[in-house]
Amino acid sequence: MADAPFLPLFPHLTPVLSNVTVLDLETTGVSGSKGRVIEIAALKGAHGQITGRFHTLVKLRGELPEKITQLTGITAQDLIHGMEERTAFSILKEFIADSTVVAHNATFDLGFLYSTYRRLKLGPVQFPFLDTLSVCRLRQPSPRSLPDMCKAYGIPLTKWHRALPDATATWHLLHRLHEESPLDEMRNKLVLNPKYGVPYWLPPLAEVLPFPDKPSGESLI
Repeated sequence: MADAPFLPLFPHLTPVLSNVTVLDLETTGVSGSKGRVIEIAALKGAHGQITGRFHTLVKLRGELPEKITQLTGITAQDLIHGMEERTAFSILKEFIADSTVVAHNATFDLGFLYSTYRRLKLGPVQFPFLDTLSVCRLRQPSPRSLPDMCKAYGIPLTKWHRALPDATATWHLLHRLHEESPLDEMRNKLVLNPKYGVPYWLPPLAEVLPFPDKPSGESLI
């Protein structure tokens, strides 16, 4: 039987900002099937108020690439004190529950969730999502990385490529975008760069929208 990592039916969806989890993951690479998550930050919120937070480093079984330490400042020594991977993702799954998961470049974070849940046999990834990068691709010219969008909307970003500052900045970006124009219609929609194609884990509920301009040269890192 084929895997069913995402459940497509959400008959009782509430307004998008009434129950959200803003998520950011720091990882050992760009591939969810080959890399590992080394830091998780998740902010639970409702109607503009943060109601819960989950933040942890994650133990790594293997070598931490030097380029990741250079990018994030996270060292192998730091990860010794991290949470066990299964424990961290079990807590994260319960923390997310039935909320809408929000991320900037959600295809990256959801790809790692898909791969990790599947590898650890934690069950299906079963929540609606909202990708702030997709919203920005429809509203803003390139570049649209998180620092670029924070600059455009006047949002402080204290340290890019650390999970908690990135999640906090994405939280504020989400609300600025919603103030600009309501985001409810962007739930479960992705604007994908055709340069990279459709990800193999794409959930059945996702609707792929056309890329609004030439994607060449777009940088997210």
